[in-house]
Amino acid sequence: MPEGDTLGLTREHELIIQPRKGGPIDWSAFDESQFTEAQLAPARELWKHRAFTEFHSLTHFTQLASQLHALGAPLDWSGAFARMISDEVRHAELCTRMTEALGGPADLDLELDGVHLSVQGPLRAHVRRTIVSAFCIGETLSGRMFKRCLAAANVPLARDVVTAILVDETFHSELGWELAALLMREDDTLEKERTALENELPQLFEDFATQCLATRGPKWARSQPEVDEGPNFGGLSDAGYARAFYDGMEEDVVPGLEAIGFSRARETWNRFVASRPD
Repeated sequence: MPEGDTLGLTREHELIIQPRKGGPIDWSAFDESQFTEAQLAPARELWKHRAFTEFHSLTHFTQLASQLHALGAPLDWSGAFARMISDEVRHAELCTRMTEALGGPADLDLELDGVHLSVQGPLRAHVRRTIVSAFCIGETLSGRMFKRCLAAANVPLARDVVTAILVDETFHSELGWELAALLMREDDTLEKERTALENELPQLFEDFATQCLATRGPKWARSQPEVDEGPNFGGLSDAGYARAFYDGMEEDVVPGLEAIGFSRARETWNRFVASRPD
């Protein structure tokens, strides 16, 4: 390649990873030397973990887009997923660059083996489950978490990166509920598949509680500090993540599940909360 020139795919990638709102992120403005290793190390781990989850989401969204094609979904669904896939590319890049800015390696070894979701049973049932799990629960909770992380972040670079991700997560959550409502319209298989999915809600609640560090009950989560002291790189305390989980589930996810036809969602959630130690 001539000096100063780039591949076309690189130019296109650079366009995709720019935040949808606001200007480009000024990575050069961050001075790593202003922070101690004790402050940087947990921040690196935080953003490395986020890079893994964003690559994970990119895999799922790409799979789901092709599965929707196979089911004959209309073209506007394809357009929406094209945007969401590009969003996940942006998020993975931002998290990887943030890790590098904090002193991590330029090429992360994220151990992505096994992140593809295998289709078990009818494809329509698989798609319905994935939409409910990844969007109605996962992206809704993620949006809640990033809002709190933005409020907590006091390092300018972290605020810029969290803002860029939050803009997209909010859209993903809203679209996910719309897709779920459309997928839950009556057809020959809906009642059976919805019942089977409703039976999976206890395990889904457990899985997301684990991801959000909600090992104890909401009373504990709401009585502890939401952020740790010192410079904040866009993270919360363990209790802060747990509180985002409980608030998001109670205010958004459970009412949303009830609205799209999961009549036992509230009962299942109440049993889950009762099982958490305070």
